[in-house]
Amino acid sequence: MPPALRDKAHSNARFLEPTPNDLRALVLDYLCHHSYTGAAQAFLRDSEVKQLDADGDEIMPPYKAGDELSDAYQTKLALGELRREIRIHILSGRVDDAIALLNKHFPAVLSESAESTSESPAVDELGYIPPTSVDPTHLALNLRILAFIEAARTVPLPYFPPGSSATLPPAALSTPATDTDMDRHEGDVDDANVQLLHRAQNLYSEVNRLSRPNDRALYLDELAHVGGLLAYTVPESGPMAKYMTQERREAVANQIESAILYRTNQPTISRIELCTRYTSNLWSFLHDCKIKVPPQSTWPAGVSLPPDGKPHTSATVKDAGDNAVHMSSKKVAADKDSEELLPHFDLRLFLDTPDDR
Repeated sequence: MPPALRDKAHSNARFLEPTPNDLRALVLDYLCHHSYTGAAQAFLRDSEVKQLDADGDEIMPPYKAGDELSDAYQTKLALGELRREIRIHILSGRVDDAIALLNKHFPAVLSESAESTSESPAVDELGYIPPTSVDPTHLALNLRILAFIEAARTVPLPYFPPGSSATLPPAALSTPATDTDMDRHEGDVDDANVQLLHRAQNLYSEVNRLSRPNDRALYLDELAHVGGLLAYTVPESGPMAKYMTQERREAVANQIESAILYRTNQPTISRIELCTRYTSNLWSFLHDCKIKVPPQSTWPAGVSLPPDGKPHTSATVKDAGDNAVHMSSKKVAADKDSEELLPHFDLRLFLDTPDDR
């Protein structure tokens, strides 16, 4: 057998019978990807196996501080903490703080000179392309536009980090929105408005320097809309309120996080999400191509169809002792050609269906 086919067969066998290390790595990858540092460290510590099980099955080696696996995940966790900190800054409206951290720890994200340094995945690899732009120029402009919006904010928009009931301190507000705030010195308001105008002028200058006409037209149109915030004393109560929602912060935070992962040559989604998307698309493609279910006798051991939510009738056969044995209609017709099409893969239905194999 050619080496390529042999490696593929070995890989397929591991999919059907994953080792403890395979499953452990899958969970750790998910925890690291989403920056669940505490949970990942606890899982690393608690998932170590120090002795063979009663059946003598293969088990993972005990975790040691010098393990390459552990060191690799500790590095990913450290980077994940930085990503999490940047994300929280953006979600809290502290965009300038996020930019400072990006320039310090991930300069390639906003640096035009580093745009082409990331490696592309090999053609035969299972990869995922970020759904939003990772162009440093686009990212820098999106952050600065968000910073302009936050500078124009007059009503606090609190952010509660996951797992916390306390809000983080918001970015400084621009102009007063309450009667108490109105008592502020008029000069402070004027200074804030001047700073907003300077931000807007700088944004227009940056957009006009864009080399690609399509990009320039797109961002000029965006600035024409966002610039309308300057016309309102309290923009949150007017037609411009749609630009000041938490959803806009989240969209920018997601784009920046994807770009960080991309520039550090990490997958932009976790392995388990990638496998789920791949599985769902593959089954949907087969169904749309009207591929029929093959005879069950040809299925590899341990393989079953995804649940389709349809009730399956049972057939009764008699064994030698005249005892009734119930078998599903699929098992009775296992070796017959089926007219049934391969089903779609529904993740929610898959998770809600008990495993009765």
